[in-house]
Amino acid sequence: MRLLFWLGLALLVILALKKKIQPPAASSGHAEPDAPQGPQGPQQGTAESMVCCAHCQIYLPASEAVRRGEQVYCSKEHAELA
Repeated sequence: MRLLFWLGLALLVILALKKKIQPPAASSGHAEPDAPQGPQGPQQGTAESMVCCAHCQIYLPASEAVRRGEQVYCSKEHAELA
């Protein structure tokens, strides 16, 4: 009888460990908690090109840059200084 108790207990522990180790189902439709979040939500995995400010030499995404002719600036103030 004792042997049956210990075997049952061991089986429950093994099943609990398997359930804890098993990753969540991918069909849940929710974003994974480890996915990087940007200001607009989860990132799509596409990289944006970076440009360098002609005044202060800081790098910034091309979509945030201010362009004056062929030069690229990080802000309107730096563009007006040129």
